[in-house]
Amino acid sequence: ALLERLPLTPTPLQSSPARAATPPVPRFQASPSVHANIPRPALPDAFNGDRALGERFLQSCITYIQLSGEAFPSDTLKIAWVLSYMKSG
Repeated sequence: ALLERLPLTPTPLQSSPARAATPPVPRFQASPSVHANIPRPALPDAFNGDRALGERFLQSCITYIQLSGEAFPSDTLKIAWVLSYMKSG
C-alpha cells in the first residue's frame, strides 16, 4: 500500500508480446560543481514497521524523491531506494 503512493512514471500498456527488457543505464551526468550550492533534502529515517509512523516515512520518501529527481531515473530505482530504508516490519 505504501509503494502505491510513490511518484512513479506511468507505464504504457503493451499490446505486443513481452520481450526481455534490458536494464536501464543509470544517468548520473551532473558534475559536482553544478549542484554545489543547492541544499540537499534530509534523508528519511529508517522505517521499523510501526504503522503509526508509516505515513510520515512515506511523505519523507516522496519529498526526497521529488527534490532529487535526477538521482532517480527509473521507477525501479525509486522503489529499491525506498525499500532500502525499510529495516524491519
